[in-house]
Amino acid sequence: MTAAEVPYLLVRDASHRLVLAVDSAYSVPLRRVLGAAMVAGFICNEKQHNVFRLGRDLDPAHHVDIEVWEFHGDTVECPRPNALTRNVFDLGDVEFTTVLLFDASWPTLDGMFAPHPTDVGFDIDIVFSWVDGSDPEFRARRAGMLAQVVVGEGDDADARIRQIDELRYALRSVHKNAPWIRRIFICTDSRIPDWLAEDPKVTIVRAVDHFSDVSALPVFNSHAIECRLQHIDGLSEHFLYSNDDMFFARPVRPSMFFTPAGISRFIEAGTRIGPGGNNERRSGFENAARMNRRLLAERFGHVIIRHLEHTPVPLRRSVLQEMEAAFPEDFARTSASRFRSATDISVTNSLYHYYALLTGRAVPQEAAKMRYVDTTMYTGLALLDGLEKRRNVDFFCLNDGSFPEVPETDRVRAVSQFLDTYFPEPAPWEKPDTIAGSITAYESGAA
Repeated sequence: MTAAEVPYLLVRDASHRLVLAVDSAYSVPLRRVLGAAMVAGFICNEKQHNVFRLGRDLDPAHHVDIEVWEFHGDTVECPRPNALTRNVFDLGDVEFTTVLLFDASWPTLDGMFAPHPTDVGFDIDIVFSWVDGSDPEFRARRAGMLAQVVVGEGDDADARIRQIDELRYALRSVHKNAPWIRRIFICTDSRIPDWLAEDPKVTIVRAVDHFSDVSALPVFNSHAIECRLQHIDGLSEHFLYSNDDMFFARPVRPSMFFTPAGISRFIEAGTRIGPGGNNERRSGFENAARMNRRLLAERFGHVIIRHLEHTPVPLRRSVLQEMEAAFPEDFARTSASRFRSATDISVTNSLYHYYALLTGRAVPQEAAKMRYVDTTMYTGLALLDGLEKRRNVDFFCLNDGSFPEVPETDRVRAVSQFLDTYFPEPAPWEKPDTIAGSITAYESGAA
């Protein structure tokens, strides 16, 4: 619009979407601009009278709205209220200024981008746990130690360590749909991915850096890593924890995870934990849920009944530190558990969230939409096409089940094609000229 000499203001609407506001006196050149954009491949829809949505991305959540404002002398009429004004306001009540966003200066109204009491204004980081199961040295070390122990159902499956470049796309989803994340920490003792360049926003965390008992290392147990998150140097007080099979499916705001007061919001699943105690026949996941239930019942007298959804989860370092002091033996035992065991706790699913709920620092939420996909089942792979086309969930999890019915090459191809389509744009921390997509990598033996 600058090239067409159409002046505009940058505003944010009531839902924090960015909007370009244009004086109705420029309606004719504006429509020429929109027409040229459509010829160039952009999608343009008139959402309501004097509101147009423009974008090139397949996901409408990434489109920008253009509003036509009507100036009647000293009065301005907008098609919708925004973060600052009502539908109609007096021109004398506002002042024009600029705001710095995306490394550029934009004309706007004074106060339009001022922080509100209901905004989440504190830093939020994210931590990923990840292993490179394609590394022969790692696989040999794990297999040698696994032969010496007895684990629960499915806990020795290749799914526990298998990877086909999901981390690359999980990080792309952060960059695209949660750009407010301050720093990304990757907990791994695997080799650094070939595609990952040095970047101030991304930090590799080795177990020796946040485990106090290094004699327990190496560990091949995510439950153990979860017990040590609060000891990661430089991690913000408020942070998210995620796995490489969990993805931000569309733009989300910090308020999806925390209230402005710092209360965490977690998502319960419909799946029940079920009756019975922990035993060696159950999977480590099911045993940990029962250990969590017992600890919380003993301390608070409440019985938890549901698992959490497979999504990034919000945590606070101070609450984790408090929990470690409250359950020292359980944290120490689990952090020293090389593989999943029948006596592990699971801090991130769901001990932390129910402990925080019962002490007034977390609440369950039902606004988030997520989709769980077991990519080793044909019924799971059948969901991918609709998930990519509709893009109507906030998160999705592409889980690699322990008991597959889909041949591995078919699963790799389907998942890789889906991720390449859903997140095609490289993130700033990716090296140029690295294989973008794991189909080629897998078939060449690199994955």
